[in-house]
Amino acid sequence: SSSLVDRVLNSYLGPRLLLAFASILYGTNFPLGAIMNESLPPSAATCARMVLASLALFPFLLQINPTIGPTAILCGCFTALGYTTQSLALVTVSPATVAFLGAVTVVVCPTLEALVDKKPMSIQDAPQTWLAAALCLVGVGILELLGPAESGDIIGWGDALAILQAIGFGTSFFITERLMRQDPSQALPITAVQVSTTSLICALWCLSDGWVTSSNDQYALWDLFANPSLRIAAGAVAWTGLVTTAMNRFIETTSLGKIASAEASVLLATEPLWAAIFAALLLGEKFGWNDYVGGAFIIMACLANTLDLKKKEPDNETETLSP
Repeated sequence: SSSLVDRVLNSYLGPRLLLAFASILYGTNFPLGAIMNESLPPSAATCARMVLASLALFPFLLQINPTIGPTAILCGCFTALGYTTQSLALVTVSPATVAFLGAVTVVVCPTLEALVDKKPMSIQDAPQTWLAAALCLVGVGILELLGPAESGDIIGWGDALAILQAIGFGTSFFITERLMRQDPSQALPITAVQVSTTSLICALWCLSDGWVTSSNDQYALWDLFANPSLRIAAGAVAWTGLVTTAMNRFIETTSLGKIASAEASVLLATEPLWAAIFAALLLGEKFGWNDYVGGAFIIMACLANTLDLKKKEPDNETETLSP
């Protein structure tokens, strides 16, 4: 008989509820990322959390199936692209906005499925996916473009980096789904390779930033948890490294073995809503009318993705009418 975990993962709601839970936890990344960036350079903050996550997953690293190892490393490179651009975007853009722009993954995943897998993803073949993507993008547009302008530039480099974040994560979702289809037993090793690859790239980023060899002790990784003035940043690093990176990436990888990346990206599109809530609680950010309206569109996008809008052929009509 199958275990409770297997029954949950093999059910329709199981992996979808897991992704919804992961989305809530992911929402804490954005305000905590902004907090870390106040005390550490973006390269140091990102590297610290990735090192912690890779240490937690290290026992599973060498268990990777050699046939999927190179693809898992490639996936890790796109994961690193997502995390590094996210950290840089948080320097100049509010956490809620970075999160909402990250919802562009709902377009990245179905586009990759159509271009790479040649999967029928036209409006006729997958109307609910494109309806969800359209609603999500409208929501992002309302949040990003119709809010009160605080500066002369409506869209800047930070916004571009936030969108690049979505491309990195969206491509990572797509590749992870393919890896899990090949070998569903490799969820933890795949996660370990992704996180370790990201950690290595972030370490190189730190090296180029001069952080690793910096004479300023507050930028030294080994001093992070010992320096009383960095306790809040250290707590944020521990949470984002162990919980929202190591654990959440495992949940995400496992779920992508059960559902398509296009649907997963829409389920994770609730992440900006949680990011906005946590930003309000932790950083005191205020909500405007555009936050509520844009958030409502993103919720509608998630609901739309569960609809079956494809027209069914009346195959049994003749049989039903015949005597």
